[in-house]
Amino acid sequence: LGAERLLAAERGHDKIAVEVKSFLARASAISEFHTALGQFINYRAALRREDPDRILYLAIPNLVYHTFF
Repeated sequence: LGAERLLAAERGHDKIAVEVKSFLARASAISEFHTALGQFINYRAALRREDPDRILYLAIPNLVYHTFF
């Protein structure tokens, strides 16, 4: 998987993966969003095949969350 950063963690029975996106590219916010969403969907499909118990989350900067989302 080719995320900017993909982190995996386990605690007890909980297994997660976190894709970290910076939204720092020079493209528009909507373009960055579409890219992140498309990658998220692809990574989720791959994780469902390779590690179906792991839940995927998308991490974004606070500023992006408050100004765009």
